Amino acid sequence: MITNHSSDSFVLFFLTNMTLEEAKRKMLSEHFSLYEMMRSETAESHNINNMPNATQIENLEYLCKKILEPLRSNFGAIIINSGFRCLELNERVHGVGNSQHLYGQAADIRCRSKYIARKYFDFIAIHCTFDQLLFEYNRGGAFWIHVSLKRDEKNRRMRIENYPTK
Repeated sequence: MITNHSSDSFVLFFLTNMTLEEAKRKMLSEHFSLYEMMRSETAESHNINNMPNATQIENLEYLCKKILEPLRSNFGAIIINSGFRCLELNERVHGVGNSQHLYGQAADIRCRSKYIARKYFDFIAIHCTFDQLLFEYNRGGAFWIHVSLKRDEKNRRMRIENYPTK
């Protein structure tokens, strides 16, 4: 069990022993927990250990602080569909082999409508640094924003504005 220490790096050193309950309590930013950024129904239903390592957690924390918190401050609560994915989970959900989700550098944000997705997309494009910003949707009518961010500051600011016209 992890005890409360003043140094986050000390806590991160012992993450391989972190329980799911500890992940639920570990806050990456004011409003986002580690658990929220690693939770996956697919991982749970297939018994996949989707616990990120220390570097992946640091990446998730950076993503939360630099993009997700500003988005939440502007729009209120947001829902993360997918944050971190271990290799096994990424393969299970048919993610691309070099997905930034594997490194804790990406999140997919659920949107209730095309209108909300457009608002989120535009806010991130204008107010946040990002590596990739993708407007995504499926034929079933689901909309989400994929956003990624690298800590090394070599972010491409790649935008794909794939808005549906109907």
